[in-house]
Amino acid sequence: MHLINHLIQNWGYWGLVGGMALEYSIIIPVPAETTLTATGILYQQHTYHFKLIWLVTAASMGTFSGAMIAYFIGRALGRPFLERFGKYVRLTPARIDKAEQTFQKYTIPTLAISRYIAFVRIFVPYIAGINRIRLRIFAPVILIASIFWTTTFILAGSVIDRAIMQVIHHWKSEVIPAVLILIVLGGTYWWFHRWMHHKMNAQLDGQDDSSQNDSSKDDSISSANISDDDGNSNVPESDKDTSELKAESQDLP
Repeated sequence: MHLINHLIQNWGYWGLVGGMALEYSIIIPVPAETTLTATGILYQQHTYHFKLIWLVTAASMGTFSGAMIAYFIGRALGRPFLERFGKYVRLTPARIDKAEQTFQKYTIPTLAISRYIAFVRIFVPYIAGINRIRLRIFAPVILIASIFWTTTFILAGSVIDRAIMQVIHHWKSEVIPAVLILIVLGGTYWWFHRWMHHKMNAQLDGQDDSSQNDSSKDDSISSANISDDDGNSNVPESDKDTSELKAESQDLP
């Protein structure tokens, strides 16, 4: 909260743009949800007399520009870059493989939904660049998803601050509903995050099982073909032996 307050106080909207863009830095990651929620709280408190439309615009442009930079880095430097620096945040090659499989199958849904999933959101633009997703698909989807995502958390921060003020002034009659609302909102976000994680893992496991089944079918077909070839090669030999025996019996007086 203090860092966000310092950025906005000294740099205004541009401080918010820079803070959101730094989220995609693998070396210096920035907690974007906290940044947006704190921005919404500052807006509700009317500390700096900011306009909501410009806060949403600045935050959206910041996260969009950071995603675009990450996309071009991934496109230019490829997978070795992500494997080299991703290990510092536990991004292993196996996780990169799973992310690429899901991304290639569900490109647009992954771009849109990943905005709401922490950690995954940071690496999706790099993977999109590595897989050379067309820019005319990547850019508009990321822009629209960024606008919805930043608006959601800025408004959430505003609602949270308003709820806190209500609790402070009317805690006897509103503290229980406010706590329940916060629990429901937090539980809903946690459930959605877990649901998306399990769904993506289930899809990847299904892909692995189908590939294993296909390989086993191919092996069985190859074995059957080999058996047929062996059987066919044995038939002429037996026929040859039978014909030789018949010829010998005819030569006998």
